Amino acid sequence: MKRLIEEIRSLTPTVDTHYRIGMRVIKTAVSVCLCLFFAFMMGTMESVLIAAVAAIVTVRATQEETVTTGAFRLIGTIIGGALGSITVLISFYLPFYNEGLFVLVIPIMLLLNLYLCNVLNMQDSCVISCVVTIIVAVNVAPLGDHIGEALMFALMRVRDTFIGVTIATIMNIVPYRISERIKKRKESEGE
Repeated sequence: MKRLIEEIRSLTPTVDTHYRIGMRVIKTAVSVCLCLFFAFMMGTMESVLIAAVAAIVTVRATQEETVTTGAFRLIGTIIGGALGSITVLISFYLPFYNEGLFVLVIPIMLLLNLYLCNVLNMQDSCVISCVVTIIVAVNVAPLGDHIGEALMFALMRVRDTFIGVTIATIMNIVPYRISERIKKRKESEGE
């Protein structure tokens, strides 16, 4: 029993009382703040979640990682939106789709989705692409809406992701550029 208790204690997280908020945390919070601000100003608060999540996921430790993550997220969203829209189109022509056939069709589209991402060597886009496919297919198709609404829904997801990725990328580059300019100015003044 004593050994079991020791094992459980070893699994509990330790508290780091010396932790200080770093630049990545600040850049993430500011990115989300800007997403909320732009959504509020554009009157699109219903879609701010996508932009904020894109910003959170995109901010990384380095500029290169941020740009790469943002690009993969945006491409995955485009692929997922397109396949989700195709799924909605299929739902109009496939008998019994809304009566339960979607249970088979959507996973088949996810297989196609994963296949495309891997063939295009976009493995880092797989997860978001599948998520967007499901979001579009599930939110639009069962409602009996037309393909135009599915395309508009998918395009809004791409727009929102683009906003979040762009804000996160700018927030990861700007502080670095400012820091570099200050550093160069100090070096030139010191000479």
